[in-house]
Amino acid sequence: MDVCRICLSPDPVKDVLKIQTDKNMDNKSFIDIIMFCLDVQVSDTKISTKICLKCYRKIISFHKFKTLAMKNDAYLRSQNCELNNGASYKVDNEIKVEIMSISDINEDNVKDEMEIKNEEFMSHDYQSDDELLSVMKKIKYEFVEEETKENEPVKKKKGRPKKPKKDKSDNIEEKRVCDECGLVVRNLKDHMQRHLPDTKRKRFPCNLCEKIFASASAKYKHVKRKHLGIKKHCKVCDKNVVNLKQHVLVMHNSEALPYECIACKRRFITKSRLEVHMLIHTKDRPHACEQCGKRFRTKLTLSMHTRQVHDKEKTHLCQFCSKSFFKKHHLQIHLRSHTKEKPYGCKECGKYFSSSTTLKNHALIHSDVKTFNCTVCDMSFVRSGYLKAHMLSHTKEKRYACQFCNVKFHRSDHRKRHEYTAHKRHLAIETSDT
Repeated sequence: MDVCRICLSPDPVKDVLKIQTDKNMDNKSFIDIIMFCLDVQVSDTKISTKICLKCYRKIISFHKFKTLAMKNDAYLRSQNCELNNGASYKVDNEIKVEIMSISDINEDNVKDEMEIKNEEFMSHDYQSDDELLSVMKKIKYEFVEEETKENEPVKKKKGRPKKPKKDKSDNIEEKRVCDECGLVVRNLKDHMQRHLPDTKRKRFPCNLCEKIFASASAKYKHVKRKHLGIKKHCKVCDKNVVNLKQHVLVMHNSEALPYECIACKRRFITKSRLEVHMLIHTKDRPHACEQCGKRFRTKLTLSMHTRQVHDKEKTHLCQFCSKSFFKKHHLQIHLRSHTKEKPYGCKECGKYFSSSTTLKNHALIHSDVKTFNCTVCDMSFVRSGYLKAHMLSHTKEKRYACQFCNVKFHRSDHRKRHEYTAHKRHLAIETSDT
């Protein structure tokens, strides 16, 4: 059996029969040391004679401790010291002082004993008065020191009592797993509010506008961002952000993020965001829209779809052309069409774009890697959107009809091109001639 003889661990390092001991072990073999410390006989070679490094260190440490304890006990016994109450001992000048038990001391016998000791010490010849006073003080406080400590009132510290510090390991025990979504959360009771119907869920309305939020933290972030305008300036990208530390970590130092996706090596700041991202690499779309039947991976994307497509929610208005948008980010990109600002440049060809998304899509042109392959023909594409548009060519379905002549097309961009070339361009030429 190749296991540790003491703790049965599967990785023993040392063989007891081959371990050499030094002179500090009183020339004992390691087998004798184990017998001395643990009362375990290891001489039988049929059983494992190996031990792990951890047990080896513990046995050496315990042997030193036990040897020291036995030597000190033998020394005390040889001195024949009597440590019971009433035992006598010698002072520096060979004066014997009787020590009484503290329970027998009272005010009368303390005074009598002090007078006896004073007479006894006054009869002795001392070299100076200071030496005499020091010895008298020593005897005086010898009797009353313990009594005064018992009668001394306990001083109470002012202020509120300090709360005991929580151990960091307690935070791990407080985390619970949600049975509904499988996420690990600190406060399971508050987290379960998210799985309740909208009518039973607690809401937090904003005091400054009509918006309502699902959590107090979301309301706080909204007030801080929208109404108070509390933002910090990022020196790297010259932007004003609410959380500067998180912005720098996510946008400019993504390699330091703690959670990494195994499939695409992308990193995230929290475990929950990683779990949401992992759904991209699966085909599961459990959340379906009740109005159009389209399916989504998360409830958040379903909610965004409902507000944007079906509710037609557009709260962000352009100050130049009065065009409205669902997201503020879309409005900011649209404003660059008026200002002609293109801050994102391609490193390969030097071309500039108004958004990072268009730059990212443009950068795929310079790469030869085409990971999205068509299952019908041999064509491959750099983006999933290109493949999705290509797959319509293999079907006979034509969903996009022209608003002028009702001619149908496979793709919406083909319909848009037809409407411009066949109808809108001729109308523009006719109006310009008149």
